[in-house]
Amino acid sequence: MFDDEIPDPVTRELPIPDYKHLPRLDVETRAEGLKAEDLQIVLRYERGHRDRTPVIRLLTARLRRLRDQTRDTGSGREGSGPARTP
Repeated sequence: MFDDEIPDPVTRELPIPDYKHLPRLDVETRAEGLKAEDLQIVLRYERGHRDRTPVIRLLTARLRRLRDQTRDTGSGREGSGPARTP
């Protein structure tokens, strides 16, 4: 399934409680603790509903940093450290 085929999440499914009412600075603070999968959900919601350019930029940057960290560790999972070889 392609990313553009995934339906937008509804507010109650978002990994950040009360997201719909949060200002940008609160979104930024709460996004720091999210995993890549959760960031993608929030980003998809933001693009489909509020469409705030600064929020989209910060979520995209955070997601990019997580992906870079995952790539740098050589692991398929974020924060799990280097993959072990048998």
